[in-house]
Amino acid sequence: MLLRFRKLKKIEGVYVNPKNLMTKPLRLADWRDFLALDEKTYGVYARTVYNPRERFLVVDEGSEAKGIKLSALYCSLLTDPEYFCGEENLGYQLKVGEFEGLPFANGFAGSKVAIVGEAPGRRGCGKTGVCFYRDASGMLLRKVLFSLGINPDFLYITNVVKCNPPENRLRGIPPGAYELLARELKILKPKAIFAVGRTAEKVLMELGFEAEYLRHPAWYVRRGVREPSSEIMEEYSKIREALGEWTP
Repeated sequence: MLLRFRKLKKIEGVYVNPKNLMTKPLRLADWRDFLALDEKTYGVYARTVYNPRERFLVVDEGSEAKGIKLSALYCSLLTDPEYFCGEENLGYQLKVGEFEGLPFANGFAGSKVAIVGEAPGRRGCGKTGVCFYRDASGMLLRKVLFSLGINPDFLYITNVVKCNPPENRLRGIPPGAYELLARELKILKPKAIFAVGRTAEKVLMELGFEAEYLRHPAWYVRRGVREPSSEIMEEYSKIREALGEWTP
């Protein structure tokens, strides 16, 4: 479950996970080239350093200790997924997932910032197991963060409910989802939490966590926004302010 930073390779200004690539890219000048990689040629996970077997980036003893605890928490999810995800959500997730295991979270275990969404999307995290990845809203989020000078792979990204709800429509939050998210954030201890969407904001508030609300990228996608606009850039710049400087 752990991805050690030393295993990553830097090509020009972009970090890649060699294990995720079916073939080495000919050119990666910046993040735009990285996000433009064709998954049929380079692999489904080519545009992120994560995959279902390597979910938590660790760089030192502190982040490794958190990564180990997060890995154990993921194992707890697997022991009783119906309790944590809900029967309906779990059943649908098992139909759409194209990887071994279940979605959970991914990111730098020592991140100062945690991004919390609602639930995996059918074409994105539900398919791949990587949060906010591959589908339109996930790739918009990644483009925005890169445009702000933030590598999204160096944040921590998770969802309130870990399994993809039927047809992407969440019908209530299972009690186990509250418990799992609370345990997850207590391990992570981020300095700032961002709630992506009203559902995430509501759950975090009920759990007693302070969180900054951000409109979900899907809100922008539904209005025809597929590339970073001045509006979403201004809104998401709060993440840049909270993150400060971190150089791997």
